[in-house]
Amino acid sequence: MLPELDTRKQEILRTVIRSYIETAEPVGSEVVAQRGRLGVSSATIRNEMATLEERGYLVQPHTSAGRIPTDHGYRVYVNSLADQEEPLSAGERLRLRRRLVTALRERTRVPEEIARTLATETNYASVVSQLHRYFHLEGAANILTQPEFRDARTARPVLEALEREEVIADLLEDTPEQRVSITIGSEQRVENLRGCSVVASVYRIGGRSVGALGIVGPTRMPYARVISLVRYLAESLNDVLAELS
Repeated sequence: MLPELDTRKQEILRTVIRSYIETAEPVGSEVVAQRGRLGVSSATIRNEMATLEERGYLVQPHTSAGRIPTDHGYRVYVNSLADQEEPLSAGERLRLRRRLVTALRERTRVPEEIARTLATETNYASVVSQLHRYFHLEGAANILTQPEFRDARTARPVLEALEREEVIADLLEDTPEQRVSITIGSEQRVENLRGCSVVASVYRIGGRSVGALGIVGPTRMPYARVISLVRYLAESLNDVLAELS
């Protein structure tokens, strides 16, 4: 995390984010005290959470409620995950690899199958692009299953954005060559998607980028697992395409 946060504040921020990801409910000091390993009182935690709010890492949606992460809080958390991604099990890796091999051997509906796999595994929307050909979108309706978007007034702008070809193309356009890209909330160029995060990676043949794949979901997503999933699918796709080329 950031050097200006001491160990206690870092642990509180992690605990708030992980709890909010799981429950979609504002997190109070009592929850942090129960879930964390801090050995301090709820009052001390409450004071630390107030400091984190003052510094822009947390926000209190209602005066009587707990706190939730800001986009800045999520960014700090995601940047700390470099060595803490949630590994996929051997069974998950085997199942995903088999789906890719089957789709690529049949040479039909390859983008659709990759996008469907991502959407099924994450329950978010997914996008797959191919070089010289913007892309396939799958699972846009999954947005409606997320607590943040069950209200039509918040879901409609997101769904409308995902219907626009230029928006989908833009989501994957700047995906970097060497790493998984994570764009969080207000970092999105498209205003209607600023309640969402995008996790994406390129895939290659012979070291040359030939496309990208990614997921679109709420900022409240299990980043450790989603990053691992996107990374594994991209790397597996690289390997399988190399074997079949």
